[in-house]
Amino acid sequence: MMTITSERIRWPLFCFGMLLTAICALSVHTVMLQALGIPFPDLAVFTTPCRFAMRAVQILALLVFWRVASRHIRRSFFVQWGLLFLIFSMLAEVLFRAPFMAGYCTNAWVFAFVSNIPTLLGIATMCAMVVAASPHLRRPWQLLVAATIMAALATFAFSPLISMAFAPLMKAMASLAPQSEWCTLPYGLNVLVPAYLSFAEPTLACVAVALLVWDKLPASRAMRFVAFSVLIVAIKNQLLTPFLYAALAKGSFLPGLASEGQFALEALALAVLTGVTVEWSIRRFKRASN
Repeated sequence: MMTITSERIRWPLFCFGMLLTAICALSVHTVMLQALGIPFPDLAVFTTPCRFAMRAVQILALLVFWRVASRHIRRSFFVQWGLLFLIFSMLAEVLFRAPFMAGYCTNAWVFAFVSNIPTLLGIATMCAMVVAASPHLRRPWQLLVAATIMAALATFAFSPLISMAFAPLMKAMASLAPQSEWCTLPYGLNVLVPAYLSFAEPTLACVAVALLVWDKLPASRAMRFVAFSVLIVAIKNQLLTPFLYAALAKGSFLPGLASEGQFALEALALAVLTGVTVEWSIRRFKRASN
């Protein structure tokens, strides 16, 4: 097994691969939305049990990721917590991209960023639980039980409490809420350019995940790509979501699957292309050094 360090990466190839990854991954969603006319999903269809199931899968993926990644990080709990929070929130596109695009398209900048704080607090609580528990979970059944308990706490305790705590503030800010959205289909360059630039957020996070776990994934290249892709898609909450949405949404199954599935395909493209970038840049460096 190799250990990925900065000295082992051929940086020009690596950076070029990251650029292509960001462009191609987001283009999956852009093409499906604009060229194929596949609509955005209506997330209101998800019931609380569905949200619990999706969160359990997501937390399980986070536990698996951090069990592997933390072997490289011999730091305090708070440093690990902060690092996992950054990676998870960036991969979920909620640290900056989601509130930025919401503010950009509605001109309600203050409301967009303030209303995003409860989401970040929810992520912070999940990351704290994952970092605290992961060193003690050594068997698959322990990971499953821990993910279920954490998902229950996040869904039925922390999320309601955070929402309740922020309710007075959000009520006071009601006058700042967006009244309309000027970003309408088909999107022009004035929307696509900031959308693509801000997609650097999940791309950087995905690369960080790869650098932390790639050398610990299965030795077989094919299985390495499969394992990494499943991990990223699950952390981005897209492993179950398209199928649950297709079953719950109005209309037939396939249109619903395509509506939510565009984000699953985007996540898959992000994972696969990140893997190609890592394999390509490191393999070329090794050849050059032989």
